[in-house]
Amino acid sequence: MKDLEPNILNDYEHRIARIIEHYGDEETFPRMKQYGVAREELDRFLSAYQDILDSEGTQRQQLTVYGIIAVLPVLVLSAFPEESLPWGNKSLFVGIGIGLLLALMAKGVRMLVTRYRLSQLRREQKAYAQYADAVDQYLMDKTM
Repeated sequence: MKDLEPNILNDYEHRIARIIEHYGDEETFPRMKQYGVAREELDRFLSAYQDILDSEGTQRQQLTVYGIIAVLPVLVLSAFPEESLPWGNKSLFVGIGIGLLLALMAKGVRMLVTRYRLSQLRREQKAYAQYADAVDQYLMDKTM
């Protein structure tokens, strides 16, 4: 269960801020002025970006929600006698399949909503998104 705990200092917002603090003085590091970015506004952008990423909840919360969604069809089908269901003694497996399908669909919808919100934020604050990408790319180039 230890790996289900969130690592707060390893999220997007803190990672970009840490890169700026650590490499910000280097000559080849992307400059905020080049992108027309102010530090306070960048912090707000990073915070909003992280809020969207965190909106899905922790991994434990997600697994709980999807587990409940997956079990619901089995519970509903168990309320009826097996003889009255069209699948007979295979109703349990059908219920599990339906539950897994519903959980996957819920996860897909959540992922789409998160992606949409992130792309909308990146469109609205394009300079900040480009700067954050440049900072991230700088570290990738530095480590390679």
